[in-house]
Amino acid sequence: MKLKLHFFATAITALILSGCGAPSTAPDPAVDASEAERVRDAGPTTPLATDPETVSDTRKIVMLGDSLTAGFGLPPSDALPEQLERLLIAQDYAVEFVNAGVSGDTSAGGLARYDWSVASVNPDILVLALGANDYLSGLDPDQTRANLTAIIERTQAADIPILLVSLSARSAEASDPRAAAFAEIYPDLASTHSIPLHEGLMDPIFDKPEFLMPDGLHPTAPGVGVIAQPLADTLAMVLSEQD
Repeated sequence: MKLKLHFFATAITALILSGCGAPSTAPDPAVDASEAERVRDAGPTTPLATDPETVSDTRKIVMLGDSLTAGFGLPPSDALPEQLERLLIAQDYAVEFVNAGVSGDTSAGGLARYDWSVASVNPDILVLALGANDYLSGLDPDQTRANLTAIIERTQAADIPILLVSLSARSAEASDPRAAAFAEIYPDLASTHSIPLHEGLMDPIFDKPEFLMPDGLHPTAPGVGVIAQPLADTLAMVLSEQD
């Protein structure tokens, strides 16, 4: 099986960084205080309806991630979780998303805030999208794997279904052992823990500058819409399996 690498080529350089500083600067793993406050203080989005019976059937989905989840440079309503919610509601799924994205977060950061970002919400589904900043920071792939494994195991222990979102690579050649090791993490975890995997989140727009911000790295609101559609389709399958 061919391994892809480069981790999004140029895009991974700052795709999930807070503030999107100089491309040569490694991301600060520390959680941005204002962003963390926004995520911690943000309540669930408006339910589909006020009818108690309808609200009780609404499934709450937490998306745990970094700046791509948080919606770097975008109004909150244009961030990925919010766009996913609208797409799924349009398909007649009763859902409400909680945006638990923190710009610059690593897998260790996601694990450290698991209690207030995930457990406190007690979601019906967790969408897990972390790991790119680990690669940028030069962290050992084994540590990233261990952190993501810990998040998955805690979630499964609480009987919460998980959708894992991979940070796929773009090259067909596997010449960088470290990049190859990171590329293997997601399919391996999905197989080991028997959880669904959504691959290549940013792939649909990497070569389409019209869907990227001027930095050429972060998606615009329409760009988020493009990557949200296939992810919404994957989530729809997960939701259907629960019916």
